[in-house]
Amino acid sequence: MALQFGPRLKALLDEPLPIIVGTTRRDGSVQMVPVWYEYRDGQIWLNGGPNRAWFKHMQRDPRVSLLVLDPKNMFRWAQIQGRLASHTLEGGDDHIEHLARRYTGGAYRGPKIERMIIRIDPERVTGGENMQPWDVTG
Repeated sequence: MALQFGPRLKALLDEPLPIIVGTTRRDGSVQMVPVWYEYRDGQIWLNGGPNRAWFKHMQRDPRVSLLVLDPKNMFRWAQIQGRLASHTLEGGDDHIEHLARRYTGGAYRGPKIERMIIRIDPERVTGGENMQPWDVTG
């Protein structure tokens, strides 16, 4: 059964905060990068290029750790452990435009590279808000 996020956790994930993506390199060390994201349809949707190191790590080892931290309250955070569910180039350019509007209110002005949508299935959530665990079932 897929995890169901309650309204408190969804409220955190609806804020335009960066998410830190942790992947495992071939040598076993961890790479962490901040990226834009959105929570939609029970998944975390990321956007990146097919040649990004963190995406290549995910293809080799689909396990991923994600961290969202409220910069105004360090006791409001969520660590989401999950797996790469899917990735596609289809719609990648439109998706980065959507994320740019979410985060900046305007058009995407970053590097013009091939973009892809990367979906993560959440498997476990830790953290909470002011020492209260998140409202997650499943």
